[in-house]
Amino acid sequence: MVFYFIPQLILDLYTKKALTYQQQLDLLESRGLIINNRDKALHLLENLSYYRLSGYFYPQLTAAKSEHTFKENSYFESSFKMYCFDRELRLLLLSNIEKIEIAFRAKLTYILSHRYDSFWYTYDKLFKDQDMHNRSVESIKQSTKDSTEEFVLNYRRKYLDNYLPSWMALEIVTFSHLSKIYENLTDTKSKSDISDHFGLPYQLFENWLLIVTYIRNICAHHSRFWNREFSLKARKATKPLSFNWIEQSGIERNKSYLYISIIKYLIDRINPSNSLKNGLIDLFEKYENIDYTKSMGFPLNWQDQPLWSDHP
Repeated sequence: MVFYFIPQLILDLYTKKALTYQQQLDLLESRGLIINNRDKALHLLENLSYYRLSGYFYPQLTAAKSEHTFKENSYFESSFKMYCFDRELRLLLLSNIEKIEIAFRAKLTYILSHRYDSFWYTYDKLFKDQDMHNRSVESIKQSTKDSTEEFVLNYRRKYLDNYLPSWMALEIVTFSHLSKIYENLTDTKSKSDISDHFGLPYQLFENWLLIVTYIRNICAHHSRFWNREFSLKARKATKPLSFNWIEQSGIERNKSYLYISIIKYLIDRINPSNSLKNGLIDLFEKYENIDYTKSMGFPLNWQDQPLWSDHP
């Protein structure tokens, strides 16, 4: 019998003490950050927290990030501008994701309800993974029981059914839950009918739904978005899409440019006169300190890409 020795990782105990706002500012200054207005900086630390702002200090650190030393001419105000840019970008994306979610919810409900009936989402035969399906149904059942929405209460007063018809039930589940229902469907004809509405094959649409729900959760929880390297990589379109898309060669699949382009492609199917491009341009002009080519993966010619061009 052969025995293998597996070394055990030695973990440290966390011993850092909480610092006062004044101490936090002193620490930043000791590391080389220039703070022109201490009163304003203290106000921001108090209302935003050091930890939330720390992600926006990061781009101004020297190459050896672990040393926590700032580059020359690094300013607290610059980091705050990065925070403001990111916040406005998240709001811009959320307003467009809301429209995508509502359109997907409507199309999913319409196609499946007409192909089957009002309670299709409860049928085992329509889903690949039965454990996932059972969890989905139980979750909807519990949400129905807990809901205080007037349309749910009225239905429960009038009908004996344990389940709501799909056009009601799918109004009280999350976007992530909806995307998982779609992914788990066995009926590829229905999946294609839904994805065709958005100009995509269903296999790519599944992945892009995952990406959009991921973006939505980041934005809704006020997490940093703009210069992030995301844990999920968006799938490449391996065949020409039905509508204008971007040149994919050289584009990083886990940077915000591709993520934002996915939102643009989908929102164009719903509202061709959307203002996403103009909103981005306004933000880039307002916050000139944002290097959106390096930090966000935008190519220099992004406005000339068919997806983004006014004259494709």
